[in-house]
Amino acid sequence: MWKITQSDSNPMNYRTRIKKIQKLLLQKKQFPYLVASLINIKYCTGFEGSYAYLIYFEDETVFISDSRYEEYALMILPKNVRFILQQKDFFKSLLSLLKEKKIKKLFLEEHSITLSQYKMIKNECKGIALNYGGDVINELRSIKDEDEIETIKKAARITDACFHHILTIIKPGITEWDIAVEIEYYYKKHGCQGTSFETIVASGAGSSMPHYKTGTKKIKAGEPVLIDMGCIFNGYCSDMTRTVFIKSIPNGIKTIYYIVKEAQQRAVDAVKPGLITNKLDSIARDFIAAKGYGDLFGHSLGHGVGLDVHEIPAVKHNGAVALKKGMVITVEPGIYIPKKAGIRIEDMVLVTSLGHEVLTKSTKELIIL
Repeated sequence: MWKITQSDSNPMNYRTRIKKIQKLLLQKKQFPYLVASLINIKYCTGFEGSYAYLIYFEDETVFISDSRYEEYALMILPKNVRFILQQKDFFKSLLSLLKEKKIKKLFLEEHSITLSQYKMIKNECKGIALNYGGDVINELRSIKDEDEIETIKKAARITDACFHHILTIIKPGITEWDIAVEIEYYYKKHGCQGTSFETIVASGAGSSMPHYKTGTKKIKAGEPVLIDMGCIFNGYCSDMTRTVFIKSIPNGIKTIYYIVKEAQQRAVDAVKPGLITNKLDSIARDFIAAKGYGDLFGHSLGHGVGLDVHEIPAVKHNGAVALKKGMVITVEPGIYIPKKAGIRIEDMVLVTSLGHEVLTKSTKELIIL
């Protein structure tokens, strides 16, 4: 039923990506621009190490790291990126570079610069004006290109296949931990780097906690089992939630399941370019509230997915982002009854030119195992 293909090749065109970001920064007049986020450096260059900085200048892009990554960086960096080996520390190397280019100001990537990094730059680079640079790369990452979309689709297919497999092993007596371990094992056996977040397997009353900590509790007949799962395939994440039942359904929970299912489907059906994220959130939230469970749906409707499992845009009640072609978001309403049960259904949805495409294909029909 499921066919998974694996490729070790990475089709991302980092050279073109570098040029695109330089063009955006030129429009914003934000040179030089310091990138400190390792995930954004990976997005720009393909570098997957634990230490690096990237600086966009108007005339070139410079990558700085230490001797641990010199050979690797020189091997993988795009040809339009210059590698500099830091001598003592990054901040002295940065100052030397700014002096070389006679630059008196520096734009900082806002959501990745820590307070300690800011203080070090300020102390080491005296005379350099530090400016807020916004989140140019994070915003660009929210729109996936064709290569990224194809990779995310593969991650979603593996997740669907994993869920299909997991359904064959869930039974009374198995522990939540056993299921979570099997999910991770399946992902790694099928070409993934691992899980995109710590897998949630929440049974019984534990399912009422949206971010439950999976433990060694044994699953019992008559309980719901909420499974929130995702993988990392060629660097890109998937994210899907399904709630299944063991042998039977607790009193009143069947009705709640169908309310969540309807709310989720209404929101999915509405996804299209131009729709504001708070309007999408309200489609599911208002339906659940109309059924009398509004106070039991506390989290946002969804989020972007890509190199990180949680990216912009945030799909929430006070969100103000217009959906655009190429965005990949989750749609995941839930109803959580404290100390009794919780239901959540989540899909990954691609925004297309005319509407949307649901990337996670696993059935949402009520499943009793």
